[in-house]
Amino acid sequence: MTFEFTPAAERALVAAAAWTSCDDAGELQVPEVLLGLLAEPECRSALLLAARGIRYHPLFTFKELRPDTREVVSSDGAAHQVDLLIAVPPHRAPEVVRSSPLLGVSGFVHVDARTLETDHDGVYAIGDVATIRLPNGKALPKAGVFAHAEAKVVARRIADAADGTTSEAAFDGKGYCWIELGDGRAGFAGGDFYAEPDPTMRMRRPGRPLHWGKVAFEKWWLHHWL
Repeated sequence: MTFEFTPAAERALVAAAAWTSCDDAGELQVPEVLLGLLAEPECRSALLLAARGIRYHPLFTFKELRPDTREVVSSDGAAHQVDLLIAVPPHRAPEVVRSSPLLGVSGFVHVDARTLETDHDGVYAIGDVATIRLPNGKALPKAGVFAHAEAKVVARRIADAADGTTSEAAFDGKGYCWIELGDGRAGFAGGDFYAEPDPTMRMRRPGRPLHWGKVAFEKWWLHHWL
């Protein structure tokens, strides 16, 4: 199956669970700009949010913020008043990359899907600064699980080059993530993003053990890398 879910939807579920204990929780809405399957009302994000009474606006285009009146203005000129705004700034490559010849038309560094090499021999890009086009024409999501796997591939290829050997190291496009539902439960999804014609993902039924599995995973990372 193709798995469709967004970080904004996950955070809305967590917020909704926290606000249900309030006397006046108000209305929670999720506006974001999405295309393709994620913009359909039947996608997984929309269905999960609707079940919690959260309004979902997948084609919302942000224009400006009016702090004095606490309004968010969309591209069509409509102003929406809010009590609390949780927003993510535009995602873009750092200036040092944007001003270099490495920058692609997407605003990020285009790399080979398997080797992660740029158009410049011996130059690699990984993580959020890189962009990889999937078989369905969309871009590989920017997530830590991919950056970690990509780093291993590039490190191996550089080491092999230093040894004068031909490297067979390649990124396989596989990844996974936990999905917090905000009520002490979490889901888990993993699969092959390089599958054709679309990524194939399998999601495990949400439960409390998966939530605690995510907590343990975070603690492992904090202990080993920070």
